Amino acid sequence: MVTVDRVRGKRLLGIDFGLRRIGWAVCDELHLSVTPGGVLSYHSPQFWDELERVIQTQRVEGIVVGMPVGSESPQGVFVIHQLREFVRQLRRRFVQPVYVYDETGSTRRAQESLRLLGIPRKRRQQKGYTDRIAAALILWDFLQELHTWGVVRQEQLEE
Repeated sequence: MVTVDRVRGKRLLGIDFGLRRIGWAVCDELHLSVTPGGVLSYHSPQFWDELERVIQTQRVEGIVVGMPVGSESPQGVFVIHQLREFVRQLRRRFVQPVYVYDETGSTRRAQESLRLLGIPRKRRQQKGYTDRIAAALILWDFLQELHTWGVVRQEQLEE
């Protein structure tokens, strides 16, 4: 369980994990706003260095990784397996705590939000545009649950 006291006053990084791209977003110390950041290429040789640069420049003190819950399709099982490895790597490489949070539907919600905002379809379909918005939604949902209930239940990644 993650408690309000554990993350109070800390900047958090939200991550929307994908097999090709990783969208990211950050919140302020008061948890009043979430800002979509950017997208990193997961298979880039510089990926971990770039992520470390984001963590340092944004002064991140905790990482929230979205995990789709209940994805039983063969592709979903493969993504969960890759996500588990990604979280293991995060925990090995960085001192910041890593929280795994249910992100079910975040990409669909990001696409719908962009549509409702009047963002043209061509722009919505640009690579990575939805990923950074999905990361912001994951982090926002995590913060809303945390500040509403005082705790957030983490998703389990055990195989």
